[in-house]
Parts: sequence; structure tokens; C-alpha cells
Amino acid sequence: MTPGHRLAQIIGTIHAIRTGALVSKGLVMLLLEPWPDLYRDAITREGEGWINLLQAAPARIVCTLK
Repeated sequence: MTPGHRLAQIIGTIHAIRTGALVSKGLVMLLLEPWPDLYRDAITREGEGWINLLQAAPARIVCTLK
């Protein structure tokens, strides 16, 4: 998955969680896979708890693109 595509997926997933849509744990794990620390934290969280982890990921993507 390219960084741009991953970023778009993360943004869409955050929006879905905020609107109350069901989001699969597998999707969140896939999106956070490049960052082991976020990935490990996502294993123990569910639903709303994923938002903070997903919000941290775009900043890391932007840093790698620069």
C-alpha cells in the first residue's frame, strides 16, 4: 500500500469511527502495521480507542514523505 493510499484509508477510517460505523479490527491492524508501537496498542483497544492511534499515523506518513 502506498503512503498516499494508506493516508486516505486512515482518514476514511477515522471518519467512519466518529460517525459510529463498524470498523473491523483487521483493517485497523493493517493500517497501523508499519508502526509496531501503534500496532501493539491497537491490539488491546477497540472502536473509539483506535482514533488516537489512527490520528498519530498520518503525522508519521508525512514525516517519511519529506
